[in-house]
Amino acid sequence: DEISRLEFEPDHAAIIFKRPKSYCADENFLLKVTSTGAFLYPDLLVVVMPDDAPLFEGRVSFPVNTLQDVILRLLHQAISHFDGHLKAINMLSDSIEKRLTRSMENKYLLNMFSLEKSLVYILNSLSSNTSLAEKLRLSAHRLGFDSDQIGILEDIAIETKQCFRRAQIYSEVLGGLMDSRASIVS
Repeated sequence: DEISRLEFEPDHAAIIFKRPKSYCADENFLLKVTSTGAFLYPDLLVVVMPDDAPLFEGRVSFPVNTLQDVILRLLHQAISHFDGHLKAINMLSDSIEKRLTRSMENKYLLNMFSLEKSLVYILNSLSSNTSLAEKLRLSAHRLGFDSDQIGILEDIAIETKQCFRRAQIYSEVLGGLMDSRASIVS
């Protein structure tokens, strides 16, 4: 339930950000998010997560040699994971919509409501992460980021804004579909 933020303490910087939780089929199309903390000390990075999700998956287009690079990798991983969730929501909503046109079963409407609720969580998280990316960019030198890392941070900020905008569009489309379906059912 933590919001994304950057805090400076006397001996470390705390970076709290949102990332998607891995999807579980038992959750009936509800995609959840969680908070992760990265605590940057001069020679140590402590990452705190509430679950056992893998920290790193896939490849990144930049080398990981410093603690600051690890932070960038964590942020990049989170935005990539959000992007994957948005693609899944798009595919799931298309599939459910097709089922709804053939059947007016309540379970499909409930699935759509779960996807719509997921998008609200994702939008809130991406908005929070967008603010964090801007704060990180403004505090980059204080955090020990070099000019190449600042460039990567700016790319991550742009990707986060683009992902946020995509989530807004999906939310508007899904909301419109739900309104239409509710009218038809009535």
